[in-house]
Amino acid sequence: MRTSPAHLRWLEERAMPATLKIGFALEHSLGHTTHAKNLQVALAADSLVQPQLIELPYHNTPGAWAKLPGVRSNWSLRASLGAYLGLRGQKLDALFFHTQVTALLSAGLLRQTPGLISLDATPVQYDQLGAHYGHTPGNGKLESLKARLNQRAFSAARGLITWSQWTKDSLVADYGVPADKIHVIAPGVDIAAWDAARALRKPRSPGAPLNLLFVGGDFVRKGGDTLLAAFERLPEPIRRKTHLHLVTQTTDIAPCEHITVINGVTPNSERLRSLFAEADLFVFPTRADCLPQAVLEALAASLPVITTAVGALPEVVVENETGKLVPVGDAAALAGALEHLLTDQALRLRLGHNARQEALSRFDAAVNYPRILARLKGLTQK
Repeated sequence: MRTSPAHLRWLEERAMPATLKIGFALEHSLGHTTHAKNLQVALAADSLVQPQLIELPYHNTPGAWAKLPGVRSNWSLRASLGAYLGLRGQKLDALFFHTQVTALLSAGLLRQTPGLISLDATPVQYDQLGAHYGHTPGNGKLESLKARLNQRAFSAARGLITWSQWTKDSLVADYGVPADKIHVIAPGVDIAAWDAARALRKPRSPGAPLNLLFVGGDFVRKGGDTLLAAFERLPEPIRRKTHLHLVTQTTDIAPCEHITVINGVTPNSERLRSLFAEADLFVFPTRADCLPQAVLEALAASLPVITTAVGALPEVVVENETGKLVPVGDAAALAGALEHLLTDQALRLRLGHNARQEALSRFDAAVNYPRILARLKGLTQK
């Protein structure tokens, strides 16, 4: 006799306490803020989990301890100390740390209470990309200490969740973590919300320009300057029929007839979804990234993506399947990719269709965040 999924869920819930008290230490910086908010949406819908949230913003980290000399200038220390102070002494059924920076001082807690560590990149990978983030590795003794703390935390955790195979491979090769201890679960996108945004698209008038969209708070790291140079290289007839929308926190970019600069747009906002809905092509020539949320949102909005082979991006954007990959900082190559997609509507539509299918199959928040919670629940039964 086959057991239905609903019956399996009922059996699972019968085997568990009425609620599980789980501690969540969540980094709030860059794209991790969106990830934390999406996770909290899943938590609000899960009646089995009673979350104890420790939210750790990069800027203005709360708590008098965060202002102490030696602490306030060190994000790793602020995040890990904040998580430890927030979670210690609590009677919890499980622990969840995102990212590994929040877990550096909690190996002891992880030995007492089963937990998971989630990360988008290993410290080794971040050091390799760090110059573009304004990050410089410390002296040998400091880096050795950080490596030991990371190793202890990875060892103490019952499991690790990575956003990509790229990060899993580094955990195995650089930290000796057993592959079967690591589960790849990408961050998710609200598939319905981002698809619904496309309904906001207004009928195009004859001769209306094609819209290019760039989203990147850190304009230079995300390759915005490369995009401006590439846009200027487009043949004049194509550039006249194209409009570039730059969504960024940078305020010193001069708009012009074919370029609109948009500041102050917040993640997951209706304004942002409208911009994706009105776009024909998403352009993201980043210099340094792991698995950026904006690219996943572009896929969900059925947009072809032009980006670079940085971090885990080649796992998401496949040449001539969901978009195009260009070399970092190569304005000529980017201009060629733009011209190709702007002048080939059939290709643009095919890649956009494939992009949406990729989002449906791999990046649905309604699937991926419950997968994380299911792994946490599973720890309480062992």
